[in-house]
Amino acid sequence: MMRSTPTPVSIRRRMLAALLWTSVVWGVVAPLMVVLTIRHEINELLDDTLRASAEALSGIVQAPLPAAPAARRHPPGGLVINPTAGYVRGRFAWQLVGPDREVLLHSPLAPPEPFVPQVRTGLSDAASGWRVLGVEVGGQGQILYVAHSLDERSEALRDAAVSTMLASLVVWAVCVIGLLRRMRSELAQIDRLVADVQDHDPMDATNPLPPVTREELRPIRDAIDDLGARLAVRVRNERAFAAHAAHALRTPLAGMDAQLAVALRECAPEQQLRLQRVRDAAGRFARVVSALLTLFRSGAELHRQPVDVAAMLARMPIAGLDVQVSDAGPSRRLNADPDLLAAALANLFDNALRHGARRVTVKVGSACVRLSDDGPGLEADRLQALQSALDREDHAAFPGLGLVLADLVARAHGGRLRLSRGVQGGLGAELTLAVTAQPE
Repeated sequence: MMRSTPTPVSIRRRMLAALLWTSVVWGVVAPLMVVLTIRHEINELLDDTLRASAEALSGIVQAPLPAAPAARRHPPGGLVINPTAGYVRGRFAWQLVGPDREVLLHSPLAPPEPFVPQVRTGLSDAASGWRVLGVEVGGQGQILYVAHSLDERSEALRDAAVSTMLASLVVWAVCVIGLLRRMRSELAQIDRLVADVQDHDPMDATNPLPPVTREELRPIRDAIDDLGARLAVRVRNERAFAAHAAHALRTPLAGMDAQLAVALRECAPEQQLRLQRVRDAAGRFARVVSALLTLFRSGAELHRQPVDVAAMLARMPIAGLDVQVSDAGPSRRLNADPDLLAAALANLFDNALRHGARRVTVKVGSACVRLSDDGPGLEADRLQALQSALDREDHAAFPGLGLVLADLVARAHGGRLRLSRGVQGGLGAELTLAVTAQPE
């Protein structure tokens, strides 16, 4: 049973989500806690103000009242004390209440009846909308009530809450913007490492990976550098093998072909057909060996030069296949590695021949070579599957070396191999080299 591969998650998105939730919680809970704290402190401050006011007024209201007729000594609702200085704010009031619950003195904004219906000392909230502090004065049962409007307390709390929320919002916005910029800056170090790895050539020992600026990225950079060094050693070993194999295999194969050519001239007519088949098989074996060696060399440095494709094809032995070249005049040359280009074209011709083609049309573009054969071609589904495999560089999906080698050569030149339906009904192949045509 195959285990499903988990879908990778985005560090950037997870960090953004964490930052969002943290900022939301902080932006809601912190102001709420501050508002509750301010509410408690404002209530304590205003209660202390009431106590201080009661201490100041208690000495004043115990002084003898001004002489007045007995009928007017205690008018209904008590005597109104209105200071001429006008410094008493409209949300503070006081009353002096006698033992019989009669209001003796009161400030202009105080109601004519007592703040509280029963004698009460200490702090309490009156139903008329006042925060009242009652203290006993004079030792004769008189009660001094000082009061703050509850609306003033609510307004003070509301103003403090709004100011706190606005300040918190500003701080939250500044912090979130700062954190986002910092997060973007830190994640940019990962993008920079990715770009450095993409531009890094493990085969170039003089150009190692640039050092990282973040300690957490150092193990990743060192691991990639170590992997690149091990891959470079393997590639160098493969290239050394390719060089030795070229010397060890090409010379015997060339000698074999020469001996078969001599044998063809000297043998009896009835043996020529058999020897010709042996020579063709040896030639095919030589081309296979050349293709394998080219695969080893495909990652090496290219030796680009102007290549006359028509002249190159005229020198290539293509037995059993009629090759027609068009749009390849002497002024139309490709800037390419001639050995790799010849190997790619030879394998494409061999692939067409093995699949029943007898004629191939070659067109040379400004940066590409297009081939179209008259073979049976491929079904649309199969053609699409092969092209998808080429796009993925899944070379294991191909039974032979022809298309694989052509694709490697195209990629070595910065291009691609594209498959299509040929104009003659067979297979069409476009070898793009991603280079401009060079004049002679």
